[in-house]
Amino acid sequence: MSYAESVEQATHIIKQQTILIQRNLAQRKLMDALKHVSVMLTELRNPTLTPKQYYELYILVYDALSILSLYLVENHPKRHHLADLYELVQYAGNILPRLYLMITVGTAFLQIKDSPMEEILKDMIEMCKGVQNPVRGLFLRYYLSQRTRDWLLPDTLPSETKEGESSTQEPKNGLENTNKVFNVGFIINNFIEMNKLWVRLQHYGPLKERELRTRERKELQILIGSNLVRLSQVLEDDCEMYCDLILPQLLEQIIQCRDVVSQEYLLDVICQVFPDEFHMATLSTLLETTLKLNPDVSINKVVSALITRFIGYKDRQTGDVKTIRETFKQLSLKESKKHPEHVTNGDLFFVLWKYLEQLIDQRPDLPLAELFPLVQGILKLSLAWYPDDISNMECLFNFTVKRSQENGGPEMNSDCEYLFEDLLLSLSSNPIFYRVLTECGSYQKLLSLQNVSLQKVVVNRILDEIFKANVRISMKAHLDRILLICESIIKVNNPKLHMLPHDDNEQRNPEEDGTSSLLNAEQEKLAQLVHICYHNSIEKHVELLLTCKSWFYQGGIRLRYTYPAVIASFWKLIRKADIKKKRYTSREKRYQQLIKQLFKYTSRCLNDLFNAVGNSCSDMIFKLNLQTAAIADHLGLSEISFDFFTQAFAIFEESLNDSRTQFQAIVNMAQVLQKTRSLYVDNYYDTLITRCTLYGSKLLKKQDQCRAVYLCSHLWWATEIPLIGEEEGITDTFFREGKRVLECLQRSLRVADSIMDNVQSSQLMVEILNRCCYYFVHGDESVTHVGTKYINGLIELIQTNLKSLKMEESVKVTDDSSIKSPSSPTIAVGIDGTFILLLSSPSATVATVSNKIANLQVSSLVPMVTDYLERTLRYIEDQKLVDDRFKAIIM
Repeated sequence: MSYAESVEQATHIIKQQTILIQRNLAQRKLMDALKHVSVMLTELRNPTLTPKQYYELYILVYDALSILSLYLVENHPKRHHLADLYELVQYAGNILPRLYLMITVGTAFLQIKDSPMEEILKDMIEMCKGVQNPVRGLFLRYYLSQRTRDWLLPDTLPSETKEGESSTQEPKNGLENTNKVFNVGFIINNFIEMNKLWVRLQHYGPLKERELRTRERKELQILIGSNLVRLSQVLEDDCEMYCDLILPQLLEQIIQCRDVVSQEYLLDVICQVFPDEFHMATLSTLLETTLKLNPDVSINKVVSALITRFIGYKDRQTGDVKTIRETFKQLSLKESKKHPEHVTNGDLFFVLWKYLEQLIDQRPDLPLAELFPLVQGILKLSLAWYPDDISNMECLFNFTVKRSQENGGPEMNSDCEYLFEDLLLSLSSNPIFYRVLTECGSYQKLLSLQNVSLQKVVVNRILDEIFKANVRISMKAHLDRILLICESIIKVNNPKLHMLPHDDNEQRNPEEDGTSSLLNAEQEKLAQLVHICYHNSIEKHVELLLTCKSWFYQGGIRLRYTYPAVIASFWKLIRKADIKKKRYTSREKRYQQLIKQLFKYTSRCLNDLFNAVGNSCSDMIFKLNLQTAAIADHLGLSEISFDFFTQAFAIFEESLNDSRTQFQAIVNMAQVLQKTRSLYVDNYYDTLITRCTLYGSKLLKKQDQCRAVYLCSHLWWATEIPLIGEEEGITDTFFREGKRVLECLQRSLRVADSIMDNVQSSQLMVEILNRCCYYFVHGDESVTHVGTKYINGLIELIQTNLKSLKMEESVKVTDDSSIKSPSSPTIAVGIDGTFILLLSSPSATVATVSNKIANLQVSSLVPMVTDYLERTLRYIEDQKLVDDRFKAIIM
């Protein structure tokens, strides 16, 4: 009998024959129905069907045969006897329809009381060997497995029936008719035969279709796995039978088949369907089996699935970790008694560790891509089962280091980078991560074997996790370990850039050169690392900072990012030591000596920073020296403060070449010096402020000279600092020399008057007038030497200059419609003399503003200066109401 040419036709025929079967059964025409069944089953003989198509037809056939099975059971023995039918259907013409009918009738016969169950089952499974076509044989045996499923399970109970009556109740309990061992043997036998067919399918057809066969086999793998699911259901909790009878047969079949797809899938199914306790009792056996598999089998997938089960077991149990470990110990020791060759001490990690060693011994060529995920899985299991055991992690990382070195060290294939990254960061979110970093030396060794780019990625993540965990580093050994791990972002990769002198003109890498950017995320994290170093003992804390200093020194020009954090930490310790010195007077001498030593460390840091980075960082070093000097002054250490001011002046002379930077440096110096108090002794203060004023008077631009000198005038007129208890009118120790104040103002006025640009000259004179008013308000003329005569002369000089400017303004110049009229000025002057054009609208661009300033005419600037003078004169007029001295000023 032929079969249909297409799946659609076959589907139509099966549905048509199913209707005829139902009709004949309704009419009690069993023989006619069996003929239609044979016609329907012929469609399963089509050799052109793919596994997917075959499965679609199989489902339709199964439903039709279920109808027949139900009819056979219901009509036994009134209209037929199943024993006779069982013999009859075996005379069918084609073997495939014959066996499907035989299984259908045979499984229906199993439902009858006192049926010879064992004989029927043996007969059916033996007869199935007659179909050797892989796909047909697989589905036939799958059909056998489905039909016998209910008679092999221990849960179903027999139903009581009268003699000669058929049963339409629940299936009988298979354990009453057959031994449990027989049931297990039946399933295993069916499994073995199905697996052989499944493996044979790989070699079915031409060689060029091997990949297609592999895909088809994976589509059919569920048919094989169903047998193992059935076994787990039959076993229930019988661990002894699993260990002694079932697992050895399964593993023997898996090893013997030597098929990659089969071995991978079946071991995975075994790991998934049987209880965790079964795997605990047979762990060594399972691991030993993986060593005997086909070399192409992914051992990583197999063992990782097992490890995942153990990790999940710990999460699923309600008991503590100790109880879980004790359970494994008892089960594993039972296995070792049966198999003395399996070395175990009841420790799960020990078993897996020994397995790793055996794996490398027997498979030295195992690729890292297979090995490292396995190591990572064991690492996670160790965290779950032995959360506080650092030695386990040390063993695993040390093992990985050796394997990495054997596989090429830093020159390893870049394809493995993601494996190393996953392994190195697998613990990052675990609280034990900090202990791993500081106690596992092999962790750093493994990291050092990676290329620099990967090391940086890992180090940045490590630092982020450390900061996130709010860790405080209080031990030098721990800090050394962490800094060693951070070596890739500490050291400069280019040796030429390791320690450049400050006058080096060699071309620098823009990524390494400190002048290329004000920010560097990696170096900022190193700086942040300094701030989490802490110890209650100042001496121990100093040791931590010196450790950071020593490591960071290797960074060369990167010191610009890291050393300021070290210096700031030394400042904190200096203040902390000063507080303790005042609190514990018995140890005052010791703390005083410690403070001086801390200032020495700070000085060394500043010198190293200058030598390493050079002129590109001189402005920052200048300010750091000023701040250190201010701290020393606050503690009353005048000599130390003087030394740091001197260092600041040396940097000013040697390294600050930009005129704008020089002016700002003089301003900063004056601000810090004006607030010092301890330098009054030994003429330190007088020397420094004279020097500061002298530098200000030598600036390149005259407007800078003028402003610097009149700002330095405040150095001879100290003002109160409330934070240290000073109060105007009460404190009588202020450093004030009015004569020198007047000299500074006069010097700045001479410079302003000598400027050829009348606008700038007048602007500066108004600024000097404001300073004169300040001193006139805050001191008597006899003290400040700034009197009404001087102020009146200055006002007259300014007004004279403005008259000449207005004469110039009267000459008509080119009208610029982009500039507002003089009556509505849009220009301001910065503290350093730069003109600032006030934007008329937020949408104005920088380029537009720059162009406007470049085109400014005298007519635009004079109103600005005039307005500035008028505001000052209004202030003087207002002061006349409260201070009679101002009435002598003529405007």
